[in-house]
Amino acid sequence: MLGILFLLYPESLRKRLRKKALRKIRRYLFAGAITMGILLISTGWKYEGIFPKILVLVGVIAIIKGVFFLKSRSADKVTEWILKQPVILFKIFAVCQMIFGFLIIFVLKN
Repeated sequence: MLGILFLLYPESLRKRLRKKALRKIRRYLFAGAITMGILLISTGWKYEGIFPKILVLVGVIAIIKGVFFLKSRSADKVTEWILKQPVILFKIFAVCQMIFGFLIIFVLKN
């Protein structure tokens, strides 16, 4: 859902990010990494084969990186970089977010 909203109104995403303090953006990035990690682990855990096990590994790495990212100074640099990007990058992010959401729905449905 958010991917569709951010695709339609990419400048609103930038405005929301600017209004939030760097600390809150850091929390959002941490929550995103943890959520992505949990989704990848839960999706990969249900199936057998090499690809699902790689998804589990990527999920674990995402969770670990999220924990370390929360305390790092590089989080400030990443948030500053994000705020300086053009609107097209926010639209690309929204499309990727929608594709990722559809993939998760499709994989969990089967």
